[in-house]
Amino acid sequence: MILKKPKYICKAAEYSLLFQPSGEVLACHYNRGYILGIYPENSIKEIWNSKKRKNLLSSINKGNFKLGCYFCKEKIDNGNTWAAGFDKYTYIDDCKKAKMPISMEFQLDNLCNLECIMCSGEYSSGIRQNREKGNAYESPYDDNFVNQLTDYIPHLKYCAFTGGEPFLFEIYYKIWDKIKILNPDLQLYISSNGTILNDRIKSYLNDLNFNFSISIDSVEKETYEKIRRNAKLEETLANIEWYQNYCKLKNTEINIKSLVTPQNILEIDSLLKYCHDKNLPINFKFAQLPWFARIDTLSKEDLNKEIQKLKNIKLFAHTEAQNNNFIKLKQLILDLEFIEKKIKLNKDAKSKSLNEIKAELIHYVINFKNTISDKTLKEDDFYIKQITKLFTYINDEQKLRTAIANFLKLPAETILWELNRLDIEKLGQRFIQASLTDLNDLR
Repeated sequence: MILKKPKYICKAAEYSLLFQPSGEVLACHYNRGYILGIYPENSIKEIWNSKKRKNLLSSINKGNFKLGCYFCKEKIDNGNTWAAGFDKYTYIDDCKKAKMPISMEFQLDNLCNLECIMCSGEYSSGIRQNREKGNAYESPYDDNFVNQLTDYIPHLKYCAFTGGEPFLFEIYYKIWDKIKILNPDLQLYISSNGTILNDRIKSYLNDLNFNFSISIDSVEKETYEKIRRNAKLEETLANIEWYQNYCKLKNTEINIKSLVTPQNILEIDSLLKYCHDKNLPINFKFAQLPWFARIDTLSKEDLNKEIQKLKNIKLFAHTEAQNNNFIKLKQLILDLEFIEKKIKLNKDAKSKSLNEIKAELIHYVINFKNTISDKTLKEDDFYIKQITKLFTYINDEQKLRTAIANFLKLPAETILWELNRLDIEKLGQRFIQASLTDLNDLR
């Protein structure tokens, strides 16, 4: 089977808005470094008509990916354009000359019933309360925000809801109530952990057209429940079956989303078999933090073994979903091979002083920042001060060394956009995540 390479001129900036829990508004999930506006400081109308959005669109159309489009550029440079994010925004026919956004993605809160090992309090209220022992993050979105959506909902062709766990957000039910009236045939996309299903949810599902992306990382009970803490595999699989039957009746879609980590990579083959047998398409992603959930913590030898194991998987595509799985397997192998090449043999920072590795981290970020022609970025001193403040969040010298060393293994663009968009408390939690070396650190 020949994999057809898509064209890579992204249309996200032309017709899409993504609303983050902090109030920040972006063009898409993949561009985290270029903020179009902040709610409620800016109205939806102001953000949509902003100069920043127009600048991003112009930059992308010129083939310039420096305004936050680092993720997709890396995929393009690697030749793995199928795994880049822009194809999600490329093949919608209605994106030509959009005067109103036709795609909106909502990530409005962090309410969640799970405490997954690779997540943080920014995206899970349970983790925020129990693991981070911090005050709850307050969402800036209110009834006024819902009312502002009235002008936009009739024009939407795509509408996505993520979390946290979306079915816990009261504001989503208010938005869905508006959609029932203003655009009842709209296709809605839900990214869910698949653990919640009740009569209220079923009522909304009956009235609207929901598509599902369900997060599940293994079909082995011990592994799944170790990763997705507070979840029960049997219940999740039963809910997936219910959602799949719903999608058949509604003629909507369902897929499985799996985060590939050292904790589940040995079981990717069984997960693929499950999805293949159930005719469920699968997508793969990778964790960045905490460090023990990153694939590049594996040795080059161990990772190569897993790559060879995946190459020996035989998938026979008889349906569209199975064809997807064939392609996603090939994408996964390409990504893992790319990661394998980047793994450094000598990643140990023990021989360096704290000041030396701190200076290395600062240079790493500032050097990258100065290669970007983004006038919205702050002066060098701001990033130096933020990095310096991070060190106050870890008292143990060995953990501090670990955090700095692991930050240095993150893409410079990732560190830069986190420094640029997050307040120091959330940054501090990121830094603490980077110091974690095994599951015991989560207790």
